[in-house]
Amino acid sequence: YIMLLCGKQWYQRRVRVSMGFMRSSLEDYLDIFYHPFGTTFWLGNEYHSKYGNVWPGQDDPPIGFKNPCPKNALLVVGCMAIFMTFLRSFFERYIGSTLAAIIGIKKPKMQSPMYVCLPALETLLKSQRYKSPSRDELKTVVTQDGVTIRDGEKYVRLRQQQVLSTRHTKFVESCWRFVFYGSMFAYGCQSLWNEDYLWNTEKCWVGYPIEIWAMKDAIYWYYMIELGYYVSCLVYQFYEVKRKDFLQMFIHHIATVFLIGMSYVTSRTRIGALVMLVHDFSDISLEACKMAKYAKLGEAANTLFGVFAVSFFVSRIVIFPYNIMYSSVFESQDIAGDVCPSLNILNFLLMVLYLLHCFWFSLIVRLIVKFSRKEQVEGDLRSEDEAPGSSDEQSEEEDLVKGGKAE
Repeated sequence: YIMLLCGKQWYQRRVRVSMGFMRSSLEDYLDIFYHPFGTTFWLGNEYHSKYGNVWPGQDDPPIGFKNPCPKNALLVVGCMAIFMTFLRSFFERYIGSTLAAIIGIKKPKMQSPMYVCLPALETLLKSQRYKSPSRDELKTVVTQDGVTIRDGEKYVRLRQQQVLSTRHTKFVESCWRFVFYGSMFAYGCQSLWNEDYLWNTEKCWVGYPIEIWAMKDAIYWYYMIELGYYVSCLVYQFYEVKRKDFLQMFIHHIATVFLIGMSYVTSRTRIGALVMLVHDFSDISLEACKMAKYAKLGEAANTLFGVFAVSFFVSRIVIFPYNIMYSSVFESQDIAGDVCPSLNILNFLLMVLYLLHCFWFSLIVRLIVKFSRKEQVEGDLRSEDEAPGSSDEQSEEEDLVKGGKAE
């Protein structure tokens, strides 16, 4: 979006600015937004040869429909991302924490601040991602810092509680995602159930782009809510529970935001809605499985993990490539005609998502192998180790050095 909006300067397009607001004319704004590449880039040579640079959706849509409008979308998505951030904070603080207390997951007490830093031990913890060092390693390091092994053990526990997340924090985060994905999947099913393209993906391209340029209001809000959520996830990812696949999740969110945004701009919302519906389906059982694991419901967690593994394989390894990606790559060309560069970009983003799915499915297979060997499946494979202070039985630690100098 930023690249395309700045692209108007390449052609020295003049835009009147008054009190910080651009002209509200949809025709002028679409011309500024799409002009850097033109209809050839966005809709293909076949459309350009018939209509030139005249874009669909110049007339008012029927009642209950909306035309893609980048200006309005940017404003709505920004507000939706802020709203999602506040809603998540409220949910985790009051609803999720209350549910955790009912189940018996206690929120650990805040530990006393440390007044002494042990440089050698801190370096060792960082190199091991704050996992507990062996006693021999600890004995060697505390000698360099000039403290006892007992003080070193206290330092390790306190630093782990500061850096690593507790079982309570993980539970409320999973609870929030479970509610969101469940709600959006139900909303998506309700919005798409009577649509013919849900059952026949060829219908996603019949009449594109002229006849199906406008989208229904339900699909419009489906897009805005999902896009606002993933934009908020890009920011919230730096503050939530640390994951081993942080980079993969960051790439996933970036690809998802661009995929949803570009499909909205080019009104390929039918295939985009199917992508979002398929992704939300498997996430529900994943978050339910993690909630059961954090609540120490072993049998329920194992059952839900089996449900998640099956749903993930069916939705993201089978349906996603063999139905949705196939439709976007082949059916779009056979039915809608010429393939444009923007569609190639969307297909590339779909391939990125599928590669990430294969990576995560390999993690699922690893857990299945462990389970088949009757090994205990510990927590979330994607999570860092849980802070030791999250245990309900562990008492609060005292200060490492009482009365020490502040550093």
